[in-house]
Amino acid sequence: MSTPFIAKLLKMKNTLVLLVSFLIIGCGGGNQQSGFENEEPISSAPIAKSKIITTDTLFLDALGAYMSEMKFNKKVIRVPANKNITIALTNRSSDATMPHNIVIIKKGFANDVGQAGLNHNENAYVKPNDKNVIAHSPLAQIGETVYFSFKTPEIGNYEFICSYPGHWGLMKGEFITQ
Repeated sequence: MSTPFIAKLLKMKNTLVLLVSFLIIGCGGGNQQSGFENEEPISSAPIAKSKIITTDTLFLDALGAYMSEMKFNKKVIRVPANKNITIALTNRSSDATMPHNIVIIKKGFANDVGQAGLNHNENAYVKPNDKNVIAHSPLAQIGETVYFSFKTPEIGNYEFICSYPGHWGLMKGEFITQ
């Protein structure tokens, strides 16, 4: 295949991804409210103004071109307690050495969960059956969106981190069920 042909295919793929994304966002469910409330994003990128997500899917981005810039686009996530939800994590990083995940954990155990996951790359750097882990996503590579579903825990304050080695110190936030 010629280089111009490959470039045209890649451009078509990117256009299709954008079109599908706009369609999904545009069909957000009308006036229904699931109860997901998200604090103001910490990204400088434009984000929809609404704080209430109208589906049972919570959209979260992993950002940063360099290690020092790594972060999630939300510091606080509020969701209903004891509800089945799906989190869609998109890795918007530009450095191919920065895959990301999201791990919902008991409050105060970020370092323990991160350290315990170091030897478990086959499980997205999360130790299997870790009593401090509530749920976790697969790793999202650059430009990839991964989805995972779980039942939120009882009312309380929890945390979320990226457990990829070295990331949990910067990539973290509060996960609050109400």
